[in-house]
Amino acid sequence: MLWMTLTPIAATPEETNAKAYRRAHAGKLMIIRRDEAKEPAAADFFELDSVGTHPTGLLVTGIFHNNRRSHMMASSVREANEAEIAWRNRARVKEPA
Repeated sequence: MLWMTLTPIAATPEETNAKAYRRAHAGKLMIIRRDEAKEPAAADFFELDSVGTHPTGLLVTGIFHNNRRSHMMASSVREANEAEIAWRNRARVKEPA
């Protein structure tokens, strides 16, 4: 008789990093990194939807103000700071309904 033991497959370091990144940024307003000289745009802000792995790094999916989803490298985005969040909130009030 042959006995087989099921061994759980360990998560790869990339998968662990993706999970940690998602936990750290879940529910936070994110923004696409731009040059310091460039003015912010409402289209640069998004809610984090998911995080996955890519051969070149972490890949994030964001939900933008028009419910559009877009994928980008995690290295090209960051959490929005308080001043940027305030700017976005003022810009949203000015947008026509």
